[in-house]
Amino acid sequence: MKKFLVRVFILTMIVSSFLVCINLLYINTAYYKNLNDMQKFSEVPEHIDVVNFGASHSACAFRWDDYTQFAGVNMALGSQTVVYDEALFAYYFEHLDENSTVILEVMFKSLYEKEPDTPPYGTNITRYYQVLSKDFIRQWNFFDALRFQYLPILGNRQEGVANMISEWFGEGGQAGELERQQAAGQELTGEPTQVLEGWEAEAMNAEGKRRAESFMALCGSQAHGEQYEALIRIIEKCKENHIQVILVTAPTLPCFYTGFSGEFMDRFYRDMEEISQKYDILYLDYTGDERFLADYRWYSDTDHLNGYGSRYFTQEFLKDNQEILRFMNR
Repeated sequence: MKKFLVRVFILTMIVSSFLVCINLLYINTAYYKNLNDMQKFSEVPEHIDVVNFGASHSACAFRWDDYTQFAGVNMALGSQTVVYDEALFAYYFEHLDENSTVILEVMFKSLYEKEPDTPPYGTNITRYYQVLSKDFIRQWNFFDALRFQYLPILGNRQEGVANMISEWFGEGGQAGELERQQAAGQELTGEPTQVLEGWEAEAMNAEGKRRAESFMALCGSQAHGEQYEALIRIIEKCKENHIQVILVTAPTLPCFYTGFSGEFMDRFYRDMEEISQKYDILYLDYTGDERFLADYRWYSDTDHLNGYGSRYFTQEFLKDNQEILRFMNR
């Protein structure tokens, strides 16, 4: 029996050592570092001049890496809720001071959607194990932490092992494909067109309406809940620490924003006006701004700017607000 236990112990140590080694190799691949767009958090500067939060509309709208005169960070992620805007804001709060500007991008559903509170949690939650510590993840549990924080090779969310091997053999994997797609989006040239590439007007209008209806469905009665409360807490902490905060709604195409009901939009804009006035902060709404409707090739779909569009939007955003942006007037 003793010999058996010794053998089991030795085998366990061998397997554990192998797992730790392969995990170490995995987390140092470009694939893992780029997984779920989390690579942006590996290069957060010690002092942040401007940071934007929000979901995919914000992630696709702001492009700070073209500018060297200030330190800008895009902390928005696809399907990110305001609850996790607040988590990232709190985690990186020490990088901000009264010379910093916090941009909270508020899309039409941002204030009202429900936060997931029952397992299993998908990528929208488990990705934060790559960045945040336990105290900042509301749905933290040991099983997910084991797979996505301590030994992410076990999570293998998107064929990680295959991509790791592909990277070792110089094929680039998904990370290389992502870079190629981003580069392609930044090289659009030619005369303006009124339709997205490969889209017929009828199909585009139908897709915009479908997406708007799915947003409204997520919001239910538009009751104020966790997302609204998280937004208020971010604003109040910024105000308490003399950090400039600006609310923004990024540009989208008419086929998307006209798909929302009048009642829904009235409630949204009432809420935004109330927050703006109560806390004496600026709300910038780019919905319907003609500058961003001149060339539909600036969009990857009905409501997201592409690489070229984000470059143009950021340029115009800075131009519009250069007099009031604190980090532009140091």
